[in-house]
Amino acid sequence: MNKTVKEIISEIKETMDARGGLKHVYFVACGGSKAAIFPGLYLLQSEAKTFSATTYTSNEFVHATPAELDERCVAVICSLKATAETVEAVKTANAAGAITIAMTGNMQTGMAKVGQYVVTYSNGDDQIYSDSNGSNSLRIGFEFLHQFENWDKYEKAMDAYKYIDEIIAEGKANCLPIATAWAEKVKDEPIFYVLASGPNWGVAYSMCSCHFMEMQWKHAICLHTGEYFHGPFETTDKNLPMVLLMSEGRTRALDERCLKFLNTYAENFIIIDFKELNKGRIDAEVAEFFNPVVLIPIERYYVAQMAEVRGHSMDDRRYMWKVEY
Repeated sequence: MNKTVKEIISEIKETMDARGGLKHVYFVACGGSKAAIFPGLYLLQSEAKTFSATTYTSNEFVHATPAELDERCVAVICSLKATAETVEAVKTANAAGAITIAMTGNMQTGMAKVGQYVVTYSNGDDQIYSDSNGSNSLRIGFEFLHQFENWDKYEKAMDAYKYIDEIIAEGKANCLPIATAWAEKVKDEPIFYVLASGPNWGVAYSMCSCHFMEMQWKHAICLHTGEYFHGPFETTDKNLPMVLLMSEGRTRALDERCLKFLNTYAENFIIIDFKELNKGRIDAEVAEFFNPVVLIPIERYYVAQMAEVRGHSMDDRRYMWKVEY
């Protein structure tokens, strides 16, 4: 029987207490999985007081393994099936004495076979977003905060999960006319800028690397709204296609500054705003951390409308799974 995230973190706490305490949590993956585990990373970097957290792409974790990695570390490592370098990342963490949590699609994958603990998540066409990889990376983070530090917002965070699927379904339905019109307008554009900050940085990465570049073969650049004004904004004009991912939370001020500039100097941009999607359902004290869980499926839905009008399936690939690489 699969252990719950709560049970897994409880066992890890017992082990870590005996080892001198938890020192560091690594979030390791590549591609879409790396974007999906970003919510847990952002949460712990923001809220944890007694331990730290960082992220690595799988192959770098294997080839440039951090010296700090040892028995007082936990590595949360994600791959839907068994991406080779991510499986190796689990083995690398195991060999260093760290505790590994393999996040994967089911208990039969290559990831499940090497992880000390396994957390499976919903995936595929009928995905339950409140049980997605992103949602579960957050669950892991919330349990670390709750069980190791008695985090005071834990109950509000747990309550938020009941709204995720409703918010996403409603968001898709409401944005369809806007997304279709946008797709028709920009379907022939060769390049897109995606801007975001704070909890939505992983969303911007996902939209660029996975959805525009991998699935639509469109050039895309993800930019941090806090860094936009330190060079990249010089390329802005009224024709450049841009997507601004607006956050609800502490970094919204960065996004609002960017929006003010775009309203003055740009024209060909759209806004995807978590605050408008949420409508106050997820408590303001924890809403910040749920931004990416909602916005990744929403931004993908926008790109999927482009796929429809272009006649370019989101499943088409030139190289992935087809050639040696």
